[in-house]
Amino acid sequence: MAEVKQELSIRGESIQRVYSFFEDENLFVNRKYQRKLVWNLEEKKSFIDSLVLGYPVPLFLFAEMIHKKKNVLEIIDGMQRLNAILSFIDQEFQISEGYFDLETIPETKLKVDRKELSQKFPKLGREICVSFSSYLLPFSTYRKGATDSIDEIFRRINSGGRQLSRQDIRQSGSLGNFSEIVRKISTKIRGDDSAQDTLVLNKMKDISISNSSLEYGINVDEIFWVKQSILPREKVRESRDEEIIADVLAYMLLDEKPYSNKELLDSYYGIYTSKINEERYNKLENKIQKDTPALIISQFLLVYDELRVILSKTNKQFNKLMFRDASSNVPRYFQAIFLALFELIIQKNKKVRDYAALIQKLDNIGSHINVGTGAGGVWTAADRTNSVNAVLGIIESAFSTREDGDPALSSWTTEFENILMQSFTEQSMYDFKQGFFRLDSSNAFDETAFGKYIKTASAIANIGPSSVGYLIIGVADCVSDAEKIEATYGVSRQKYNNFYVFGIEHEAAKAGKSLDDYFNFVVSKIKSQPIIDDFKSQLTRNIRLINYFGKSVFVITIKSLDEPVIYGEKYYERNGNETKELKPSEFPSLFKRFHH
Repeated sequence: MAEVKQELSIRGESIQRVYSFFEDENLFVNRKYQRKLVWNLEEKKSFIDSLVLGYPVPLFLFAEMIHKKKNVLEIIDGMQRLNAILSFIDQEFQISEGYFDLETIPETKLKVDRKELSQKFPKLGREICVSFSSYLLPFSTYRKGATDSIDEIFRRINSGGRQLSRQDIRQSGSLGNFSEIVRKISTKIRGDDSAQDTLVLNKMKDISISNSSLEYGINVDEIFWVKQSILPREKVRESRDEEIIADVLAYMLLDEKPYSNKELLDSYYGIYTSKINEERYNKLENKIQKDTPALIISQFLLVYDELRVILSKTNKQFNKLMFRDASSNVPRYFQAIFLALFELIIQKNKKVRDYAALIQKLDNIGSHINVGTGAGGVWTAADRTNSVNAVLGIIESAFSTREDGDPALSSWTTEFENILMQSFTEQSMYDFKQGFFRLDSSNAFDETAFGKYIKTASAIANIGPSSVGYLIIGVADCVSDAEKIEATYGVSRQKYNNFYVFGIEHEAAKAGKSLDDYFNFVVSKIKSQPIIDDFKSQLTRNIRLINYFGKSVFVITIKSLDEPVIYGEKYYERNGNETKELKPSEFPSLFKRFHH
């Protein structure tokens, strides 16, 4: 028998100490296998009650990792429980007797003094809070930090599937390209995408989905699947949206069009018991390697963005477009429409010729296609193909051949929204500006502000080698600026989450220029800035004017160079969402980032 080497240390850590880990941003989540925050308020309260009563709780399992040269703990099991503890201390909810007393531990007392937290009432008794904060949580830490080992531990822990949906089990048990593509597309459509797969636990609520009595960063009612009445809220929390995406992808990628049921979905993730399903899994993975994950994702999102444009022009929810007497659960109809659009836009290289005609053809289309009612939840291959072909026959005349190159390069709608959402977890990499013109009586181009924007771009480039950030122009990220723009220019806004998209058409009009001329004007302004030629070239190559539901927005992608970037005679760096000038004593640290 092979020798087994113990890689675990098991110890008790007080809740107070765990809160310190949290405040110091030493607790990390790997989104490749961790779920979003899914516990509801009652589940959180029940767990806190168990701790207050001194009941034993299951092990918390971590892996010791190095992040930015410091030791941190990556959560393998226990994220929901940790969030319950930390959010209870931070006054997000109370148990029956009251809220946690913030005077109990130094960390929360300091946050009160800094006005970062406010005590809510009624308060729990001090003795109860002291006992709670002293409770020793059972910590098991895996010291071998290899990623493949952590993945294997997570799979084994969750193989029984307790408290996980079937789709969560599939995702946690697969290392294939298919599962990774499904995960990435799903997060982009839900809006809980993050720039990095690993992020601090502190940021998880910014990109988790709200539920009853718990307001997280993403409003569940605004998620595409729920907003369009394709799936009910609880099904999205159970990752049913990922099952739909997996079903659609398999149909897109496989030459022999598959039927649809739960067992076949398992096989796409490498969970199979038959030779034919093993062969199907290998065909999928080979197809992905051939086409590349990046291309497949971009094509999927291109079709998705086109569907959203169509829906925006109908002023109807998807289910009400399908049927006049709408059902609230129409995932098969979504698949039929999506796959028909995929065939037209990607495979036949066509574009919408007449939106009005297309919308007329789609209106009540569900009454004219049969998606089948196979026994045991099976959607047969024949029924799926017939549904797609029926949609094609109805809508194809509203399309014409595309003549402007690769369609996968022409859509930014979902990507733009993901950039907005990623800014919540990586503030230093993103900056948003309402425009280049002053919001005062002069309404003039603001030369000083423009210089500050490019200075900010230089600071983003100085974050480190291989870093990528964004400067977005045409978006206000606070309601006061949004109100000023509306009052000054009389333009409407397109709201997404807490961002207000105005675009820059009103500025181009003020400057007496077309959008193309205004774009060239901005490029010329960048070239006049006191930055080195390589950085000027990088910025001007990576500036785009994208269309977001009728609003034209500048997106400047900022990539680091091989050396730090100087603006004027000074170096700058980002501290959160602030840009600060570096002192000469800080130069060695800056240059060290680029020369390891």
